[in-house]
Amino acid sequence: MKLGIIMLISFFFLQSCVSNSCIENNKKISSLDSVHESGTFRVFYSMNPNSPDYLVNSKDMNKNDIPDIVEDILIQANTTSDALRYLGFIHPLESNRYKSKAKFIDIHLITMQGNGNAGENAVLHKEMKNKKNKCALVINIRNSIDFPGNYWTIVNHELFHLYQYGYTQFKGGWYLEGMTNSMERIFKRGHQGGLNKGEILLPSNQLELENNVYKISYNELWARLAVLSDHSDGQLKLPLDILDRRYIDGTKVFKDENLKGYLIFKRILENMGEISDEISKKNKWDKYHWKESDQIDPVNRKDMLSAIQQAMIEFGLDKTSEQKAFLKLH
Repeated sequence: MKLGIIMLISFFFLQSCVSNSCIENNKKISSLDSVHESGTFRVFYSMNPNSPDYLVNSKDMNKNDIPDIVEDILIQANTTSDALRYLGFIHPLESNRYKSKAKFIDIHLITMQGNGNAGENAVLHKEMKNKKNKCALVINIRNSIDFPGNYWTIVNHELFHLYQYGYTQFKGGWYLEGMTNSMERIFKRGHQGGLNKGEILLPSNQLELENNVYKISYNELWARLAVLSDHSDGQLKLPLDILDRRYIDGTKVFKDENLKGYLIFKRILENMGEISDEISKKNKWDKYHWKESDQIDPVNRKDMLSAIQQAMIEFGLDKTSEQKAFLKLH
């Protein structure tokens, strides 16, 4: 009798673990009937003209029956993950949050508003037979996007959001978009401090912090942190086989070989992860599944700011009047 009860409890425990680990999505996207896979990335798309998700750009320069855009997306995704792994970032599929859950990062080319988005939950699309019943993290990219074109870093951008989700439960556009905008410059040509070259000073009071950082997704905080923390020439010390990656048309993935600030950004993510874990423990929350309302709650800003300030101190950014004033903010 006791054995039966134990087995029953174990069964429900396992069922609970399974249900919590991978969310089943019943949304009908079976029109994505084509798939191309490379490493841990899979791109799902449609070549059916009657499909609402029909791939607009089906150019195939190398005549291998795979649209160039699909191959280019995989090239950018793999190059991003290879470069970030070399620079010390934890790949989403290797993070504590996802490593026992998601097996792939799936990129869906679909009709959508905007250019792309990345979901934070590991998802199982049972109705899609070509997913082979494998749990995955999902990135959606607009099927008519000009790639590589005006939005040619969109895959890198959305993929970096998955890195952020793997580190911490905190959300907020000022952090998610601001940091990612700086990190996607790994592929862009030009000054790595951003359009203003990282010359806009850190906020010196609470009003500036609120108006110039918290209320602006693509704010200047991250570019400033990048140039303050990195006194090198920004030259990326990546293996040649990564730096020389090219798209199907022969153009290079890296438009130059410079990036500033990635070390302090990595440390900030680590600090945010430690703090969000502490909050989870204090509130008795699942440390990998906060409610969305708790993730975006402005009350978190103080703790997120603390993670940034802690990283600044670790990088010796506590010497100038600008830095000291920012470190006093809360």
